[in-house]
Amino acid sequence: MKQSQRVLILGAGINGVAVARELLLNGVSVCMIDQGDLAQGATSKSSRLIHGGLRYLEYGDFSLVRESVHERGILLELAPHLVKPLRFAIPLAHRATGVMSSGLRFLSGFRVPGAHWLSSRYHFSSERGLYLVNMGLTLYDWFASRGNLPRHSIHDSGEEGLPQINSNQFRWMACYSDAQMRFPERFVVSLLHDCQMIAKEKNLQFDLHTYHKVSLKDRKVALCPLQDPNSILEEFEPTVIINASGACGDLTLQQVDITSPRLMGGTKGSHIVTFNPKLIEALGEKAVYSEASDGRLVFILPFGDSTLIGTTDVREEGNPLEAVASPEELEYLVGMVNLVFPKVGLTTNDINFHYSGVRPLPYQPKGKAASISRDHSIKEYEGPAGWIVTLVGGKLTSWRAFAEKVTDRILKKLGMSYFSDSKTRIIPGSKDYPKTESIRQAEQSRLCEKFQLSLESIQYLWGLHGTYLEDILDSIPDFSTELITGTHLPRKYVLWTIKHEWVETIGDLVERRLMLVFEQTLQRETLQELAQCLVESGKLSSEEISGQIESYKAHLQHFYGKAVS
Repeated sequence: MKQSQRVLILGAGINGVAVARELLLNGVSVCMIDQGDLAQGATSKSSRLIHGGLRYLEYGDFSLVRESVHERGILLELAPHLVKPLRFAIPLAHRATGVMSSGLRFLSGFRVPGAHWLSSRYHFSSERGLYLVNMGLTLYDWFASRGNLPRHSIHDSGEEGLPQINSNQFRWMACYSDAQMRFPERFVVSLLHDCQMIAKEKNLQFDLHTYHKVSLKDRKVALCPLQDPNSILEEFEPTVIINASGACGDLTLQQVDITSPRLMGGTKGSHIVTFNPKLIEALGEKAVYSEASDGRLVFILPFGDSTLIGTTDVREEGNPLEAVASPEELEYLVGMVNLVFPKVGLTTNDINFHYSGVRPLPYQPKGKAASISRDHSIKEYEGPAGWIVTLVGGKLTSWRAFAEKVTDRILKKLGMSYFSDSKTRIIPGSKDYPKTESIRQAEQSRLCEKFQLSLESIQYLWGLHGTYLEDILDSIPDFSTELITGTHLPRKYVLWTIKHEWVETIGDLVERRLMLVFEQTLQRETLQELAQCLVESGKLSSEEISGQIESYKAHLQHFYGKAVS
């Protein structure tokens, strides 16, 4: 492939960025664009879990489970600063229920339209009992046998060290291991930093443009800023276009003049975050994976000094970027918490904020939303701009494996061979990562002394960057300890972030770089100072500050239910 030839990737979520990294590792130059910010879609609206997909076993998705638990192990090794082991507890009320309904899912699958009629006709209970769950977890452990996480165990409710669930309703708990990626937004940024490093190492071209779109002209594509569509930033003929725009994939195909049957049939998943102290105490350090009597499932997850609860699974036909949690979804999630932890007495008033996203699932017009496959695939077309590859499905856990398959397919068609092993390249922030808690604490104390920052500031920044933090702070000229009001973030660091992490708006900073949306309180003064940093960086004018802040406050209220104090 000639140096002047490049692959164009549409969409800067986890899958698009993963494919960019994989292509660069294999010597291919890449240009990425997104009509919004990076990781703005399903990536930042997920349950933030790195898991094998225990539920997929019921549908016979053994290859997906095998791939997922394998990738989980790789991520725990390559990104320990962002991916942490997490122990789950499944509350169980009965011994033998759910065997028939689960067996039907396995043998015929609700993915076959109408196949669920047997269960409804004969009234088989969908609630999973102790025997069924123990069987499933034994199989789950077998798939993950090469990993280092503890195997599953069965406990009586009320045992010490377990979540303080409703023991009158649930007699046992089955515990198993998976992992959590608290900030997938930061993970995407880390992958992009790695893309830059790879491009420099291999003398390749890597460009990323957010808030841009493409227009077609003969066999060429023109990159245009959204705010000024008549201004062409660049024009070139891509070797291949990769449509990695997730749930918006069908809309993207229309924009590049491709006639295609409907590919995407995403479902909406909503989540809530609460700082309720009773729930935090009752949950402890373990997560809960529970189900209602109708088989609906929910995660109740420890999340820093808060609790994350999700998710719903509702078919969504509207614009994926406009998805918002409905009052019914919020009530459902609160009700599920109270089913497991009735003494907490959670209410919708305890919700600090919520978020909702649309999964990029393959289109399936009938059947239960939960039964739609979470596996990934690609669709290929020839259009006015040449060869276009659309990514369908996928999930946060399997980003690397999906990218590997996509890259292998592209290289084969280009007459090239796949040679890079991304399984062994660590993610920036993981180099020399402390092996023990005591070593990590000592390292953070050293950074406190070196940069004259409080432990709270170093810990917060460490959660965003891991061991890459020291290089960042060392690179900032005239570094000072002045903090942004209401945060633990040095102002100079925020300016570095704007310059080096593709920031254009206040929302980019609050939601997907600094992760302030997850803080219990968000002050107007904080937004004011962040806006001033954008002005200093040339992203905003002083006259726009007031209007931008008011507009963003309305955005937070509408999409997150988040109030600004």
